[in-house]
Amino acid sequence: MTAGLASAHHFGTILHPALFAPPVAAAFAASFLRSRLPLALLILSAFFVWGSASLSPFIEPRVPADHLSHVVSSNPVIVEGVVDSRPEADGEGAKLTLRAERILRDGREVSVSGRLLLFAKEGRGTFLAGDRVRFEARLRYPENFGLPGEFDYRRYLAYRSIFVTAFVPRADHILLMREGVAFPVQRWFDRLARELGEFIGSRFPVEGGVLRALLVGERGFVPDHTEEAYARAGVNHILSISGFHVGVIALTLYHLLFRLLSLSESLAMRFNLRRVVLFATLPPVFFYLLLAGLAPATVRSVLMIAVVTLALILERETDSLNTLILAAVGILVVTPQALFDISFQLSFLALWGIMVLSPLIMESSAPIPDGVGRKLLLFVAASVAAIVSTLLPVVHSFHRASMAGLIGNIIAVPLLGYGAVVAGFAALPLIPVFPSAAGLLLGIAAWMVKISDGFIAAVAQIPPFPLRSATRIDLLVLYLALLAVSLVKGRRTRFAICGAAAAIVIVFHLPVASASGKLRITFFSVGQGESTLITFPDGRTMLVDGGGSPHEGGMDVGARLLAPALWCVGVDSLDYVVLTHPHPDHMKGLVSLAAIFPIGQFWEGGTPAESGDYTRLRGILAARGVPVLTVNGTTAPMSFGGAWIEPLGPQRTASDNVPRDVNDDSLVFRLVFGDFSMLFTGDIGYGEEYRLQATPARLRSTVLKVPHHGSRHSSSSAFLDAVSPRLALISAGVRNSFGLPSPETLSRLQERGIAVYRTDRDKTIQVESSGTGYHVKTFAEGHFH
Repeated sequence: MTAGLASAHHFGTILHPALFAPPVAAAFAASFLRSRLPLALLILSAFFVWGSASLSPFIEPRVPADHLSHVVSSNPVIVEGVVDSRPEADGEGAKLTLRAERILRDGREVSVSGRLLLFAKEGRGTFLAGDRVRFEARLRYPENFGLPGEFDYRRYLAYRSIFVTAFVPRADHILLMREGVAFPVQRWFDRLARELGEFIGSRFPVEGGVLRALLVGERGFVPDHTEEAYARAGVNHILSISGFHVGVIALTLYHLLFRLLSLSESLAMRFNLRRVVLFATLPPVFFYLLLAGLAPATVRSVLMIAVVTLALILERETDSLNTLILAAVGILVVTPQALFDISFQLSFLALWGIMVLSPLIMESSAPIPDGVGRKLLLFVAASVAAIVSTLLPVVHSFHRASMAGLIGNIIAVPLLGYGAVVAGFAALPLIPVFPSAAGLLLGIAAWMVKISDGFIAAVAQIPPFPLRSATRIDLLVLYLALLAVSLVKGRRTRFAICGAAAAIVIVFHLPVASASGKLRITFFSVGQGESTLITFPDGRTMLVDGGGSPHEGGMDVGARLLAPALWCVGVDSLDYVVLTHPHPDHMKGLVSLAAIFPIGQFWEGGTPAESGDYTRLRGILAARGVPVLTVNGTTAPMSFGGAWIEPLGPQRTASDNVPRDVNDDSLVFRLVFGDFSMLFTGDIGYGEEYRLQATPARLRSTVLKVPHHGSRHSSSSAFLDAVSPRLALISAGVRNSFGLPSPETLSRLQERGIAVYRTDRDKTIQVESSGTGYHVKTFAEGHFH
């Protein structure tokens, strides 16, 4: 089944549900044969078809005629719908999932259906599930940037049956039409969670963010620096309510109730206290689930606990691994797309690892008698097993992993999991009736959070695991190794399997000679910004600009997009980083990259900026001892393994006092390798283009990086004639508000028969040359074509 799901997810091989019948019928016939092999193969084939077909509604959806996706356009419309889940904090704003009911456009009201994800950039509002709301916005299809190593956000939303998004600048642009038209039970719990969260936040403004995440599932209130520290320390899992938190509550309640009821001899004589207590723990667990907002990961955890509890109540012997597999299959039958949810993967891999690797670790250790020492060893063994079994998936999804998690878990898990969660959960029912008693318990929980935060901040300073990228082959090796260790019995054989798997992964990631003898230019798709990676024939690398939002705030393009993309294409350090000019859409991403990647040398061309981003960037470079070189039109050409860089502009030095536009002060240079050449132009306009035309022979290039994202104030006819390129590359955001690239620039390029590639349309673009000719590839479906 998982093979069928994976085939559909990664390769789009959707099989028709009707194909499920033949292998089932054949399996029935094969059941009468003496050999069991045909029956097993046919059953496996049936499950493969089932898995593949079950993703059809998400990958190839057949939406009804009135679905909201049919009215997506560039014109704003008024949308009315019902909030169908708990709104989530998103930075300084919020995300709301709506069930659309109707739209108003051109003075007409049209009934629609379908789910919609609405973003509010600022403000969070007071909306609850079941509220009917109205807003005006442009409806959009979800878009990926189209970068190596990028999180597939479009597919993620499709697996939630969301095919349309919208954006409003502020939450107060969303009009509340009527409260509570649907979902009364969920609404009651959401209101309770909000009131409890506000109580916690008002009493404990510093530790309250973590407490709200642990107790009511409101992770959006955790400070960014705390979130980052827990992630670096490898213990950020503790901040999301999962099976661990639910299990702690269930076990605590079980032991407490069992001890209390055991005090009564009459109850012990009349009832099976074990069954009674197991039943009694389920209502609080389901209460915790609803209070946490029915997050998918929490729902799956509660279902698994319910399965185990039912088996215990029925007094059935339960094999832990079989129970885990049964729970996984049950979840995938109901929600097949859960297989590609990283929380699902990590939860089951961690449990799988604990079940099969912990005993192996314990067997290899020196015998320790029962007591505190043995319990501590069991805890360490479980932590090591969980970290090892989830290391590669964490690297694959988050491009970071840390063995510091072993240290962090020893402190964070007892303090937050067994301490703050239990104390805080006990305080929740007391808040409405005995707020002072609740405050005392929450104070204990907050004290534990404070200790944990301080310790994790120190652990986060431990250097991360050097592996930054894991391939699907790495993951396959991990899964096969866990499966093999689960099936074989001999301790030596299991150790040999683990060693062989580790050796295979290490061999795959050994450094190899990076000199290909070819020049490769990777033009990253970073929205309304710009960033280009040059890989020279001798293997050295140069990053030209780092993208960034042209507006205040916005996504950290460097950390969120470019760092994963660079790791994915095999870049762990940058020999040269170039800032063509200090505008935010070229510079902001470099701030994070300068802190993440080792850099050999930093180049800048125009006059320095006075912005906070530029100051932070120069501060990071200075702290890391990176040499800074000013490059302009007077700088001599430089050689890079057979390729040459010839600086052409700016045509002045930083000491000149004549005011000029920052765009015209962009660093302009020509990259030459054999008969191939490319002109990098930054954001220059007509004025600088005219000055550069004084030496037209130095401009002529095979490829032109079109100036200023294709603005109509650049790429003049005379400049294009002087460069005479065969290929033009334009960096622009999808449906950007600037209207770039401009129709005038595109027309001038088209008139000259110049082939045009654009990041808003073609995503990441790669140009490769061996010195004679060139080859262009674009990135789609996980690789370059």
